[in-house]
Amino acid sequence: MEGSLLGWKVLRREREADCEYVVRGIPELSPEEEAVVLELKGEFREGSRHVEVAAPEEVKALLLDSLRAICMRDGITLDAEQEKYVADAAFLDVCGHGVLQPLLDEKAFEEIAVIGIGKPIYAYHRERGWLRTNCLFTREDTAVEAINRMARPLGRRVTFRQPRLNAVLPGGSRLHASVPPISGVEMTIRRFRESPISIGDLLRTRTYPAEALAFLWLAVQSDISLIVAGNTASGKTSTLNALFSFVPLGERVLLTEETPEINIPQEHLVKLLANPELGIGMAELVADSLRMRPDRVIVGEVRTREEAGALFETILSGQARGSFATFHAQSGEEALARLRAMGIPAMDLRSLDLIIVQRRMARFTPSGAPAGEIRRCVEICEVGPSGEAVRLFDYDYGTDSLRRVAGGRTLEKACRCFGITQERLVVETALRASFLAKLAKSKAGFSGCVSAVQEYRSKG
Repeated sequence: MEGSLLGWKVLRREREADCEYVVRGIPELSPEEEAVVLELKGEFREGSRHVEVAAPEEVKALLLDSLRAICMRDGITLDAEQEKYVADAAFLDVCGHGVLQPLLDEKAFEEIAVIGIGKPIYAYHRERGWLRTNCLFTREDTAVEAINRMARPLGRRVTFRQPRLNAVLPGGSRLHASVPPISGVEMTIRRFRESPISIGDLLRTRTYPAEALAFLWLAVQSDISLIVAGNTASGKTSTLNALFSFVPLGERVLLTEETPEINIPQEHLVKLLANPELGIGMAELVADSLRMRPDRVIVGEVRTREEAGALFETILSGQARGSFATFHAQSGEEALARLRAMGIPAMDLRSLDLIIVQRRMARFTPSGAPAGEIRRCVEICEVGPSGEAVRLFDYDYGTDSLRRVAGGRTLEKACRCFGITQERLVVETALRASFLAKLAKSKAGFSGCVSAVQEYRSKG
């Protein structure tokens, strides 16, 4: 791939056949057009140093005026179409993140990945999966500058001495990047939806059936502790967010995380962030929480022995009406085996009530062609008397359905909490499942689902 004065390219039309997502509006610029863009950027930045611009459209108008002045001064002739895309190309660098900006503007993309210099940038579409785009970086320094520009508001940057960066951007997206000598420059931007996944979304996408969510609703109200386990990008955090729709909005929630991801509806929320660089880990934050009288505790994503110990410390202390976390495991048994390997004794494992297992699974056509991905809850397990996984709901891959296979002590705990018999609890589960199914059909957003659930609870 030939170089570029700008350090990035949008490939021209005849090369688009190799791409699965095509950025329109900015064609591949000629060397002469790139030189004009560079001159325009330089003059605009110099002339606008002390000018406050209120909106992007104003910047575009000023860039277009500056471009016409440059063309008149230097005797350059551009037609109307050229004027527009040359000014738009300059705008990407002046007010955006260069060639990344059109991809960041596409709301359907969940992840954007730079895999090297001169290689196509890939984007993960929530319905179509990974797509090869017609955008790429052509110079290492430009890609590094894009990384550092994103991380600048955080006071972070990548250098030869610090070639790795993991950060949460101001908008909530997660940025991972590395540069030589670790890699040939790679970057992954994981984006989160502006509106969190709702209970209705979980039903509409068939991630959960109504009966399973009704069961979890009763369980959460019964002061249980649970973890949401699964593989990478299976939607663990999204499900945990949605489950807090079932928690009364007035409860005091303590959230401890290393990377802020969880976005729950409760207003009485205390967020504590671990900072390994300062020597403040999850264990210290959980110790602090013992003096804070929370109603619910979330220990974020459990990945290490320390974090597993912190989760079980808060469960065993009995300080809250339920403790919650996410965890990497693809079955209930695997989750418990990993926790034992992290030093949690079988006796302590019994203090954990439920393990929800969610998976991201590929789908293929009969011919073997990719047909996208689905996210499904594949198990809801209790922790048995000996620290084993006891399945209450199990996924049937043939029928693509999650079915109840057992009762369990969680139901007994719910009966005690609500002061009703198991027969009445079965009726209540069915009523809530019917309510949730209607809620899904209403297509209410996150806030609408939270309000509807809370109103249902208030009516008894």
